[in-house]
Amino acid sequence: MQPKLFSSTMSRRTFLKAAAATTAAIGASALPFGAQAQGKAKYRRLNVLNPGAKRAIESYKRAIARMLKLPPEDPRNWYRIALTHTMDCPHGNWWFLVWHRGYIGWFEQICRELSGDPGFALPYWDWTENTDPDSPFQARVPAVMFEDVLTPAHPAYIANSREFQNRFRGVIARADYWKRFCGPNGEFDDETQYGQLLARGIRSPEDLWFDMLNDPRGRFFFDLKQARGTTREKPELDGKTTKAVSLQTLLDALAPRDFLTFASPKTLGHSALTGFGVLEGQPHNRVHNCVGGIFTDPNGNTTNNGGFMQANLSPVDPLFFLHHANIDRLWDVWTRKQLARGYPALPEGADFDAWSREPFLFFVDAKGKPAKKRTAGDYAAIGDFNYDYEPGSGEEVVAPPMFASLLGAAVPSESTRAQITRSVVSGEQAASAVVTLPSPLLGLRAQAETPRLYAKITLALPPLAHHHDFAVMVDDGNSRTDPSSPHYVGTLSMFGHHTIQAPVTFTVPLSGTIEAMRQNAQLTDSGALNIRIVSERMVKPGVPMARHAPGTEPKAEVLSIVVEAH
Repeated sequence: MQPKLFSSTMSRRTFLKAAAATTAAIGASALPFGAQAQGKAKYRRLNVLNPGAKRAIESYKRAIARMLKLPPEDPRNWYRIALTHTMDCPHGNWWFLVWHRGYIGWFEQICRELSGDPGFALPYWDWTENTDPDSPFQARVPAVMFEDVLTPAHPAYIANSREFQNRFRGVIARADYWKRFCGPNGEFDDETQYGQLLARGIRSPEDLWFDMLNDPRGRFFFDLKQARGTTREKPELDGKTTKAVSLQTLLDALAPRDFLTFASPKTLGHSALTGFGVLEGQPHNRVHNCVGGIFTDPNGNTTNNGGFMQANLSPVDPLFFLHHANIDRLWDVWTRKQLARGYPALPEGADFDAWSREPFLFFVDAKGKPAKKRTAGDYAAIGDFNYDYEPGSGEEVVAPPMFASLLGAAVPSESTRAQITRSVVSGEQAASAVVTLPSPLLGLRAQAETPRLYAKITLALPPLAHHHDFAVMVDDGNSRTDPSSPHYVGTLSMFGHHTIQAPVTFTVPLSGTIEAMRQNAQLTDSGALNIRIVSERMVKPGVPMARHAPGTEPKAEVLSIVVEAH
């Protein structure tokens, strides 16, 4: 069943027929779908904390060491692979998941080739399970990821930006990225590598170097002493990130029954940023930034100690690939949940056609040759990568039909728009809104198989707001933005350096907060919720959070807040 269902070359119609057949077959079986589907893959990606992952970890070290020594002319060189992400990665749109599946899938094959381990499969970092035994609510970086070349602070890495530029300036200038192709009538072909770069405002190698090294708003490259924000001595993630990777947040992220709510909103091209689903906006963005050195202490003071993971050269840190393997694992969990219940696992109709045609042109294979699979549709399923995952956090949503209805509870059709009472967020002044939930939404509980509530918050942001966070609270205005508070919903975080050209919509889960308020007798019968959006100060690498002079604080405007069930 597995090869047919997850073939990356099948048509949408064949995929859906196979899904229906699989769902029917599951209904007649006493085994969970996950157990059936996962038993047939050639490679298994293990939790990095599993003692059985030791061989994979050692192979990963060998592969990294080889890639670091490859000449810059080899596309499999460690920094050349990271540059693929810098030049082409999608964030804040519906291609986020599928692009990164292709990226780490080809990377895994390169590791297999260069490590000499034909059975290598990339481990994953299950942030939700990896907590401090002395502080069970404090997630942390796995200790093994501070060993040898598994940390980018190891001497095998390039020591500083000057050396990086000296080694790579020539090879980047001579690369095929900048070739221009025109049609028979002289029209420029934008479905080329150069066309994709232009869509990001990268016109020449000098533009790329400016972004990586010289942009005063923040660089992409970090010297060895700032290569990772977390350290062996202080591996813990901050409280807001720990909340973002909690099981409650994961279950909220996995609950939606349609692809766009689960993933991130539509755009017309994968270089554009339009918004974040729960999975991308919460665990993905928060982990990137926190490991990259953006850390908020229990008193709300935030510092930035630098680190590759916070910017678009993040794959220089080997932890990147374990982080994204876990994101991909959760997409696989969600897909299997969808298929087990007869829900759509991909965009539908014209949306699927547009989504699947998007060109992905920068991937290389295990030999360093351009990958032959060049569209998003080629990576809609695991397909020829032929891996599966050791079960981890969130797997419980793929329940056997004998214990969970295939259809689940009906989703209320109501959505409710909040009345915004103050739209501008600036400095110490929060934006505020009131939303009154109708009884079908108010009655929803944060339970398995029950639709959950989400707030879709649309902000008009400053063009350079890539390091500006906003905490979301449901309270009377007197609560601290503390992730341990029952009134704290989450923090809206950007990732990477993106010029904001249009309003951005963040989807955040509300069910857990509402349930906590209900248990504390803080939820009124009227269903009225007071929502606050609180600004958190801008950050710059290597310095404490700066306080702005009165009247000069960065501002944002709340355009809308809509509460929906999914």
